[in-house]
Amino acid sequence: MKNYLVIAAFVAAFVACSNTQKDEPKQARTVVFRVSGFDVETEGMTVAGRRGAPILDDENGTALTDIYVFDGTEQLTHQTSDAADFGTVTLNLAQGAHSLSFIATRSSGIGYADGKMTFTSIRPIFGKLVPLTVSGTTAAQSVVLDRLTGQLVVTINDAFPADAAEIAFTVSPKYEALDVATLCGTDGMSNTFRVSCAGKVGSSGQTYRLNTLAPSLTDEYTADVSITVYNAGGTAIHSVALTSVRMAGNTKTMLSGNLFAGQKANVTVNHGWNSDIVGTF
Repeated sequence: MKNYLVIAAFVAAFVACSNTQKDEPKQARTVVFRVSGFDVETEGMTVAGRRGAPILDDENGTALTDIYVFDGTEQLTHQTSDAADFGTVTLNLAQGAHSLSFIATRSSGIGYADGKMTFTSIRPIFGKLVPLTVSGTTAAQSVVLDRLTGQLVVTINDAFPADAAEIAFTVSPKYEALDVATLCGTDGMSNTFRVSCAGKVGSSGQTYRLNTLAPSLTDEYTADVSITVYNAGGTAIHSVALTSVRMAGNTKTMLSGNLFAGQKANVTVNHGWNSDIVGTF
């Protein structure tokens, strides 16, 4: 079952009139964008209780918080979920060619400069590139937002030992910014996510998820991934390192294995979501 992300964006096309003619001014034209959703090929995306209104949620039913529209690198609008008309965007566009980018997300710490969106925490991001020529006959269009983010899913199969205090995941490169004109990830660098695991002591089958941007809308890329567990004194006590892990946008890369009772480096691949890339360590 598909869950739809619906945005109605109304674009008023203003046609300039010559000052040297006395013809009656031309009527403004309206272009209606109906952003009709994102698809998940292998996982259900149901959200209950939302009928007759825009559904602005990610695949888990968590509300998205921000909608952006760019023309090339020029930000045209930013709408937040506290707006009464969230999901309906009105844009004033001059006659001629435009390269529009629609972006919806619930990422936190969003910034924008020099054609790049940055985030303090990357969460699901959806987008679409929409080339548009505004003229007196511009007609309504439908737009479907695609998931731009991939996800690294790491499952620790064995139990956390008594001295485990923190776990760190290092991904290199990890793309930390979004090029709004192409919707591709950029500024790839080594990035470490570190979180307490003291509450996981004695438990097994723990799963961690890291959202990632991709440098291409269509192609896979590879990254090195390391997982390290530290004790309360900050000393590394267990670790595993994997090289050339396959990743992509709109894709879950799924790694699982024993971190504390021996290591495995036999990596296999199984496609799903868009693709599930399954490996063991």
